[in-house]
Amino acid sequence: MSDQPVSDEMAVRQALKAVHGMYIKQQIGLLDALKAEFGSKVVDVVREKASGDTCAMFRALAAQTGKNSIDDLVAALWEPLRDKGYAFTMEKTNGSVKMRCTTCPFAMMYRAMGGAEWGFALYCAADADLTEAFNPEIGFNRTRTLMEGHEYCDHEYFYKK
Repeated sequence: MSDQPVSDEMAVRQALKAVHGMYIKQQIGLLDALKAEFGSKVVDVVREKASGDTCAMFRALAAQTGKNSIDDLVAALWEPLRDKGYAFTMEKTNGSVKMRCTTCPFAMMYRAMGGAEWGFALYCAADADLTEAFNPEIGFNRTRTLMEGHEYCDHEYFYKK
């Protein structure tokens, strides 16, 4: 093995994907073992911890920037995902924003490794809570997720009346 830096961006991305995949596989195994030993309450603990961490991050972001509109939330949450392999469309209507995500690398990896329950608990379950943390006046609806095996995720952000 060489200590030479990898200069090919595609090779770096492939290496990171492989490492990330190994990490996710290990994570699923550990979480499955904990669930087998301690029961389904482990899923709730994982959801609560992941959601709490995510909420703290989005609450702090809104406080630091002073920006907490729906557009600010979409810019902070969704726009960075474009470069990470996510595919989605956005529709703005009457003060709400509807997102339709058709490609999610996390859903692909967790589902392929038999860990969709954990992927949902670690990532998807926090969506409503992070929206509330970012701005309590913004509501959130979702009826389907890629993680759960649907064809797409449907996220809607709207101002509560």
